[in-house]
Amino acid sequence: MVSDTKILETWETWGCGLKSQPIMVEELSGGQTNRSFLLDAHGRKLVMRVNAPAERFPGIDRAREARIWRAASDARLAPSLIFVDPEERFIITEYINGRTLDPSRIDGSSIDHLLTLLADVHNLDIDTPALDYALYIRVYWEMIESRAGLPNSDLKQHREPMEALVNVFIESEPRTGLCHHDPVASNVIQTGERLYMLDWEYATRGFVAMDYATLAIDWGIEDAVIMEHTDIDPTELHMAKHLYRHICSLWKEFA
Repeated sequence: MVSDTKILETWETWGCGLKSQPIMVEELSGGQTNRSFLLDAHGRKLVMRVNAPAERFPGIDRAREARIWRAASDARLAPSLIFVDPEERFIITEYINGRTLDPSRIDGSSIDHLLTLLADVHNLDIDTPALDYALYIRVYWEMIESRAGLPNSDLKQHREPMEALVNVFIESEPRTGLCHHDPVASNVIQTGERLYMLDWEYATRGFVAMDYATLAIDWGIEDAVIMEHTDIDPTELHMAKHLYRHICSLWKEFA
């Protein structure tokens, strides 16, 4: 993997009008897959995200992420994407001077803004492949089983039931749209009354209920609140929550 210093030395190729090499201020917290750093370019704040190798995690597509991120930025749903390394080692984005929301202290107004943000994401008109959730889970299992050691027994116990649930979920023909697939608190920045979404590496067309499942489980937002603000079917949300928990378990087992 290229060093952070070597990446900074490529600053002249970024094409954003810099006059000299930026200074690395600090590493930003929050990322579980990639590493992000705050840069200072003579008072202009940027973020340098150093990518983890995409082949390490199923579902990541760096070229697709860049295309979606640019569309989301044009819609003011994400920070500006300034530069994408042709070798997919890093990206440079605008720095949003805001804060992450604390799910344990989120109020009704912030929930409204968050649900509006997700609805706007789902309505982005971008032609992307649909995520095959059954294949996605199979690939995770293949990668887990290819490593030394067996997965924990509790995870194995849920394998067949979850495969059956995925098939039922697919056959129910749930509503689809452009999904972020990782709208956890560390990927949402608030500045004033506006929210921005970060890190679009898993984004593609999918079941919109999966994003709402993240809000229910990771943010602790009640199902009734989600359904009050959306047209999500309660059965869809219920299945999505089970599927989301299983995918998180697979990710933790593999990461």
